[in-house]
Amino acid sequence: MAIDKTKTFQFGALINAFVGLLAETLDAININDYDFSFVGAYSGKDPLTRKWLVKDYDWVTICVAYWPIHQLRCVLSREGQIRLYAPGGSPDKIYQLPGAGVIREDALGLGYVNRIRAIGNALYVCGQSRQVYRFEPGAQQVLDGSWFDFAGPMRQAPISDPPEGDGEEFDRWLDANDAIDFVDIDGSSENDIYAVGDECWHYHNGRWRQLQLPTDEFINAIKVISASEVFLLGHNGTLLYGNAQAGFTDLSSIDDNQNLTSAEVFEGKLYLASNLGLFVYDPQIKKIEPCPTSLQPELQDTHILEAKDGILWSFGFKDLAYFDGHVWTRVDHPDNPPIR
Repeated sequence: MAIDKTKTFQFGALINAFVGLLAETLDAININDYDFSFVGAYSGKDPLTRKWLVKDYDWVTICVAYWPIHQLRCVLSREGQIRLYAPGGSPDKIYQLPGAGVIREDALGLGYVNRIRAIGNALYVCGQSRQVYRFEPGAQQVLDGSWFDFAGPMRQAPISDPPEGDGEEFDRWLDANDAIDFVDIDGSSENDIYAVGDECWHYHNGRWRQLQLPTDEFINAIKVISASEVFLLGHNGTLLYGNAQAGFTDLSSIDDNQNLTSAEVFEGKLYLASNLGLFVYDPQIKKIEPCPTSLQPELQDTHILEAKDGILWSFGFKDLAYFDGHVWTRVDHPDNPPIR
């Protein structure tokens, strides 16, 4: 009997134009039942010589990232485990965020974490209950450092144990334990950081403050171009532009129930990933429009967008493709049936 090895790509991150990481889960396994996942790595432009590597983890990998200043690959589990490693696997170290997670014995009741990202010269993680953590490198060796709470008073208190039954007391418990989720974090520097999800908060000069946005939609992602140019995107086609000092303007021009999940600036245009496919915002006409790729078949899904070295990548749950400014090229994954 053949073993089903097909995978879903939960996240993707670039190291350079043709070297990247993939957070992968096995389709045959329900990640809510088993703590198991993979991190795949690929390198090379030519499909005949492209190399694919994979490592299995006994946790559910929720995000991967690259920390360029130290050339470190970053792997984050939803329970708050973090692996930082260099090319070739040395140095290599695993950390546990203090208190994060749901099912760990020493979890505080704060909930899952969602995103790891390099901002400026530092590394950050965000998650539920307004969790934010920062990595402090070691004095002699970077990986001798440790993670510490960076949320301060902004972070919510741990969720208490629920009362028995489902009456009014349980309803009051639900109201009192409504965890605010941060799903993305980004900034122009270590003194200019945004954390978004159920709410939007901004860090500057040692303190966090909540920002009032011209929408009550959930914010999925941030794209920071500079301190003055920030895009926020989310549910129902939400696209906001501005910054913490000047405020945000609503650029949304989509009427249907579209969920924008990622954005990347490439050759002067803002490309948008969504549940309905790939779109582009052209600042000249100030409108969001579908972005055909001429792939056969058309791009099946797009979830995460990232550009480096003149190449734009689309990481879908199943479909992988890149754009050189002229032509889109689909990339076949060795464990999945080719998309034709």
